[in-house]
Amino acid sequence: MPRIWADTIDTHRQRVTDAILDATAELIAEHGPMSVAMSAVAERARIGRATLYKYFPDVESILVAWHTRDFAEHLRRLKALSELETVTLADVSELVRRQRRHRGHHRADGLVGTLAQTIAGFDLAVEDVVHGEVVAVLTDLVTRLVARKEVRADLDPGTLARWLFHAVHAPAELDDDSVARLLVDSLAPKRPPRRRRDPP
Repeated sequence: MPRIWADTIDTHRQRVTDAILDATAELIAEHGPMSVAMSAVAERARIGRATLYKYFPDVESILVAWHTRDFAEHLRRLKALSELETVTLADVSELVRRQRRHRGHHRADGLVGTLAQTIAGFDLAVEDVVHGEVVAVLTDLVTRLVARKEVRADLDPGTLARWLFHAVHAPAELDDDSVARLLVDSLAPKRPPRRRRDPP
């Protein structure tokens, strides 16, 4: 098969997949998770039911794919930041703030994300490789910041990386700016205690 033709097919498949995932998320946000049927997904995505079933056997598998795509997008942004030589703790905090705001601006994300993560974990439908990759990139990034004395060195970088990861997914009712400030306060290097002055 010619390369150009193969690339065109891959692009088409990705567009159809994205349309299906977005349509499912919209329907869940509008009608709740129990009322979404495959026929409704096909109609919202503007594809035939036969085409939909070629991509996904059921709504649960669509949610698992949504879950994987969601984490993959986090990973892409994170890798771009981690490749900067001048990255700082403030940059990491701002990334967390932006990610939380992005999720908050999409009504479907909270509900769909919870459902998708539950299904992926309960059914063991996927090995969450992307989750591990995100934590690995964060661990490398935190290790670099520790070496530059921008992040505390008294805790394992892997532990701090997991704390960063879960801060993005902390409950939506928590204020994004407060979460970002808490991150900086908890990750910043510990200051030595002040020495008490003896009274004259």
